[in-house]
Amino acid sequence: MAKLSCSYFLLLVIVFSVCLMVKETEGMLCEITIDQEQDCQRFFCTQDCAMQYNGIGECLDDPNVFGPRNCRCKYNC
Repeated sequence: MAKLSCSYFLLLVIVFSVCLMVKETEGMLCEITIDQEQDCQRFFCTQDCAMQYNGIGECLDDPNVFGPRNCRCKYNC
């Protein structure tokens, strides 16, 4: 009986830990720069971001990325 109780307790701890990890990533926004080689066109930026990441794309001049205007995609992690 003690081995069974210990197994149930361990299983409960694992399930609880997984639930906490899922709640931590919920609602967080991630960003990625896509199509770095080409000048950003708003229509294609929004379309690519929505299709690839289910997010919102915007054109901007990113000082950290060399080249023309870039497409920045924001999406839920």
